[in-house]
Amino acid sequence: MERKKFSEYDRGEYDVWIQRASHGKHNLFEEHLHDFVELIYVVQGQGMHRINGTNYALNTGDVFLIMPGESHHFPDAPNSHLEIVNCLFRQETIPVYLPKGLNVLTDLPFIRPFCGSGERPPRKLSLTSAESTEVLGQLEAMLQELKTGAPGANVIAVQLLVHLLIRLSRILLRQSPDISRTKPVPIQHEILVRKVIAYLEQHFHRKLSIEELARAFTISGRHLCRVFREQTNRSIHETLMQIRVERAKQMLAETNRSVDSIASFAGFSDSSHFNRTFVRLAGCTPSRYRKECLWKTIY
Repeated sequence: MERKKFSEYDRGEYDVWIQRASHGKHNLFEEHLHDFVELIYVVQGQGMHRINGTNYALNTGDVFLIMPGESHHFPDAPNSHLEIVNCLFRQETIPVYLPKGLNVLTDLPFIRPFCGSGERPPRKLSLTSAESTEVLGQLEAMLQELKTGAPGANVIAVQLLVHLLIRLSRILLRQSPDISRTKPVPIQHEILVRKVIAYLEQHFHRKLSIEELARAFTISGRHLCRVFREQTNRSIHETLMQIRVERAKQMLAETNRSVDSIASFAGFSDSSHFNRTFVRLAGCTPSRYRKECLWKTIY
């Protein structure tokens, strides 16, 4: 699975990167991870947003927050038209721009996770028409500020981002007043899951077991499986299968190796298991996927 880096976007100039773009059959991206936070606002459209293997209904006015190490994509984008605003920033940027000693900000659910609380921000927030207008206006102001490139543009853009996170927190608290009393997720669990996923990505080609992972991370197998599912909403085995299929897709598109050879390289014990898993996760056979990639290259 591709892992995107913030340095690919900001070129060392700014602490926040933002764009307004459309996604459809001519503008697709595969499921991926990244080392930054991504805030997504849906300007127009509807469909599905898959985050860490879980599908979330996506509609105009929805806001999503994707944290570092989480995978996501729009599985039905080829059959729909989405217009979204992407706002990217590093997790450590927010505390730098917060006023020191202002503890009241730690009561805000979209701010608190960036202040060392050890919890994850809300993953999705649906806005009313009036709230959508306000949020989109804030994002457009950030976009225009960065486009100017004027002195201080970076500072103003990040301050607008903090302002936006505060507004989203207020909206969420109005919708769910009890959210401030929910139990936070230990940051150690989040870090553990990221390390496990990195281990799977490094060793996907060979046979792996829960016992091996438990030894590698000095934790009981049962506890590891429970924490992993709580954090990702899927099992370690399913995550490993997804990683293997992504590697296979890359090889099908970029090499002339046989399907059997790719199956073996990706860690599958036999071709029939590979084919069944590939169809389940990719929606077509490996041969069909290769033909579609070739067709896209030609046309």
